[in-house]
Amino acid sequence: MKKQIWECKIGEVDREKLPRNSDLPMRVAIENAYHELTGEWPDFIFSNWDAKLNEGEKNFLIDTAPEKQKERHEKHRR
Repeated sequence: MKKQIWECKIGEVDREKLPRNSDLPMRVAIENAYHELTGEWPDFIFSNWDAKLNEGEKNFLIDTAPEKQKERHEKHRR
């Protein structure tokens, strides 16, 4: 059986808007969603608010017009 690891980056937000221990609610939400999806609890979760985008991710954002990003976001909210 091939094992998979899921990765996600989300942002951006001004650091001043983040309350103390703001990583915890994100981790709990992801842990619960993982369990709901797989029926298992994760063996590990690595997260922090200092993640960086790689060059491919940066280029995608540069090449994608804000209107398209908003359109995609609204489509997934439905």
